[in-house]
Amino acid sequence: MKPTIAQQINTLLYYLQTKQTPPFEILFWENLQKIDFDYSANSLQQLSRFFAAMAKRHIQLPQLLAHQSGQALIVALAAYIADYLAKTTGQAIAWYDYDRMSAQLARQNKYPAQSQLPANFYASLTARIGHKVYCQPLKLLPDLLQGKDVLPQFIAQMTQTLYQQSQVNLLQSPEAVCQGYLAKVKTGKLQDATIAFSTYLAAVNFDHSRDSLVQIDEALSAIQQAFGFTQADYLDFLQDASHQAFCYLLGFYIGVTSSRLANAPVRWVSFAQMYDSLGEAFAECLEHSFVLLFEDCYRTPMLVVTNRLFGLASSFPTTAAEFADILQRQNAGHLAVYPYQDAVSATADLPAHWTSAMQAAGALVASVLSRLSQGQPILPSVYQAHSSDNKADELTAFNPSNIKLLSPSDTDLDTVTATATDTDTLIDSLYQTLHQNPQLAPIIVGCFDSYTNLPMGRTEGVVIEIWVYESPRLQLQLVLPYQSANDWHSLKIYPLVSHQNGAQTALTSEQITALTTHFYQALLSAPSTQNTAVKTLWQDAYVNQLDSWVLPPKDQRIQQQNAQLVTHFDFALLPILDNQPNVTMAAFDYSSIDWRGFDLAKHILQASHHEQGYLQVYVSDNLIKDELYRQVEATEDLYRYGKVVWGVVIKSDAELTKPMSEKERDKPFTNHRVSCADILFDPSGQARVEDLQAKASQLMDAIGTVNQPSNATPDVAFYQLHCQDDTSRAFNLAYPASIAATNYRITTSWIWRRHLPNGMLSNSVVPIIIHTHAYQNKAEQGEIMVLPSQLWDKAYYHYWLSLAYEQFGQDYDLLPYIHWQQKYAQDSTDAATQKRLWPKFKPNRANNRAPSREQSSSIGLMSDKLENPMSATAKQQATIQQAAIQQTTGQKLADVQLTLQPSIESTPQAAQTSQTSLTSKAMPPSSLSNELTQQLMNDKLRLQTQLSTKDTAKDKKLLVIALGGMLVLIILVILVKIMR
Repeated sequence: MKPTIAQQINTLLYYLQTKQTPPFEILFWENLQKIDFDYSANSLQQLSRFFAAMAKRHIQLPQLLAHQSGQALIVALAAYIADYLAKTTGQAIAWYDYDRMSAQLARQNKYPAQSQLPANFYASLTARIGHKVYCQPLKLLPDLLQGKDVLPQFIAQMTQTLYQQSQVNLLQSPEAVCQGYLAKVKTGKLQDATIAFSTYLAAVNFDHSRDSLVQIDEALSAIQQAFGFTQADYLDFLQDASHQAFCYLLGFYIGVTSSRLANAPVRWVSFAQMYDSLGEAFAECLEHSFVLLFEDCYRTPMLVVTNRLFGLASSFPTTAAEFADILQRQNAGHLAVYPYQDAVSATADLPAHWTSAMQAAGALVASVLSRLSQGQPILPSVYQAHSSDNKADELTAFNPSNIKLLSPSDTDLDTVTATATDTDTLIDSLYQTLHQNPQLAPIIVGCFDSYTNLPMGRTEGVVIEIWVYESPRLQLQLVLPYQSANDWHSLKIYPLVSHQNGAQTALTSEQITALTTHFYQALLSAPSTQNTAVKTLWQDAYVNQLDSWVLPPKDQRIQQQNAQLVTHFDFALLPILDNQPNVTMAAFDYSSIDWRGFDLAKHILQASHHEQGYLQVYVSDNLIKDELYRQVEATEDLYRYGKVVWGVVIKSDAELTKPMSEKERDKPFTNHRVSCADILFDPSGQARVEDLQAKASQLMDAIGTVNQPSNATPDVAFYQLHCQDDTSRAFNLAYPASIAATNYRITTSWIWRRHLPNGMLSNSVVPIIIHTHAYQNKAEQGEIMVLPSQLWDKAYYHYWLSLAYEQFGQDYDLLPYIHWQQKYAQDSTDAATQKRLWPKFKPNRANNRAPSREQSSSIGLMSDKLENPMSATAKQQATIQQAAIQQTTGQKLADVQLTLQPSIESTPQAAQTSQTSLTSKAMPPSSLSNELTQQLMNDKLRLQTQLSTKDTAKDKKLLVIALGGMLVLIILVILVKIMR
């Protein structure tokens, strides 16, 4: 049997790490044994020196590929680079050859023409790291073999991209958000360096034990002592996204670990869900973003973290261990788990009807799992047993054809598909049948798909109802939890659980264990038509413990298979094609970036002094004379009130597709060229990028196929004339309706090249800022601008650079130059240049900055010691908010049983104060050119001088007259005395 790709790669990596001699030849093996392939930074330095040594000997790819041992060498080193990225970021890795990668792209992309993988050497090996990032490490080899030290930059950029892709989307369901954060510690160690204070958490063993909570408390104490946080630092602390992620990570972990230790079924709910239940009494703050909901109360584990660091509520637990102990005392659950045990028979004596009921339940669930294995939905179903015609006390044998879907038409299960709106009605019908038993059946068994709360959180589950109506009666509810396949694992089926306590069922634990044994036996001995599928599914998916991160047997077998060593290397490498460029990576997944949740104004208002300088654009003389100057005038409004959408460049100046010169890069304010592009966009921001690209292509095709404008439709002819005139500008131009009926717009935009990652258009897809009401088709709201690249999604930023690298062999990243200029004050400008920079920013006074809505809602957690300048009225209202918050969050969990009741009072005055604090003064209008504005200011000053009541010249004259009069008076007095 031919070894798999993963087996060959893992074999190469195994021998690199262990330094054992492989059963096949690897070129330069003695030299490789001197390198420590231990996934440390030092190993990369040694690897770079190894490539540099080959470069000095002028060893190039064709020479290496000429021998099988050379091919093994380059595949081993390329695989180590990709595996290094996976290991250091805590991501899973999967390997693809050319055929598998092509098939993967075809499945993921709806446009096959855009997803074709060039058949050359660089596409021979692809690594998928994590869930979305694809890496082709063979592309590095040409530069490495030329002695270029590109490995550190590649590792840094890819690491940042991987961390960016692993960021958790807070707009997902609360359970998905929790799952995303706990995935960062699923190996027992934190695997995300972008989380704040990750070095302090390095010693924590995240194994969901009480000891791990104690270790978290020690880490929080060390952080508090090192930084000396006080309540006055709370709001500034939350401004950093990495700090918020730190609180979320520890909050989710503390909540899940505490519920697991208490064996308490829980689920996570969002602030919006709590607000819907409690209304304005539930204040919005980080600690309330995600709440742990129990059967009769809720808990806020995020508050444990912030309370430990800032001392927000003296009566709330300040340690994770104390929080867990309180949950153990007050919320300990009675969830019972009944795992499957192979070759174990029931030992307790059970009534015959009970045994028959459990066997019927097992057979019923087998039919459900059979449908699940075929990818079909689980429908509410019921089975009613009947007495035998010969003996009244015996039941007829189980018949799968008697499984029915409860509905008014009593339609057979195999021919009906229920919609989501019908599910609740069907479940109600099932319970109505259970309670009424209209056919007087001795046994009724039903099941339906639902959700169940477990100590690890909420998950999917098949609810099973077993009712026996003859004495002794039985009413038993069991749940078979499962998790559908996701990015981390394939389908998982958990053991049976029961949420009923002994008083509800009147059954002992031994009796329920015996009943579940009969259930499992019937489940795995279903009729032959289902037996094979159910057994296969059970062997692939069943795990014997309630753990979100334990892998199902199917995934474990794949891991074990991939880890098997092979005895020969026959990995197929495609040839190097000199007449083709380097391989093009898979098309970027633009749907992974949702600009609708991007708070542009927040980023602008929180920009530092250097960031404000980067956000400004330079207005040259040529631009002032151009109609595009209106875009400069609109820059301030776009920053403050605009929104970000995807745009596609239809056409652009040729200079924008070329790298910037060193002069343009180092002295950007000496460039007087006006570079512009026509950009197609959807004002609503809802269009798919692929559709925008298609419409742009159709428009250019329509223009190209018409020789004269007179032969085209009026709207196409108009745009054709526009394209033929280099000085023509379009603002909010409707997309030609003769091509397609859309709400898309076309606008000519001047592009300030420093706002692009590398100063050029490496891709036609750019994020742009448009007016919020651009859809109203008003020409005065048609200005747009490219979103400054430092605000871009990091993954797309690096994708943009990678496209330039493929085309030019360099990415021309401007960020290092901009940072260098800022660091050494090379970005400072003279007064003349400052006048030409737009927009104008007010001095950044961080200490007096008004809090955002999120900050304002968190003020209630602060005490009177917050040293912020405020009026007496504002202080009084803040005190009211503080008292109201502490009424809820300040209560000791050990003393007060929190319930879903209004817990936080808010006053209209407080709300009004909060709203007032968010209202900023309007900036002066920016509709005039710099020269005209300066002229008006000079005229105004001169006018004020002319109208002033304090005339300096007049005062001087009066003073002279007064002095002269006094002198004459003195002379007269002297003369009078002489005459006497």
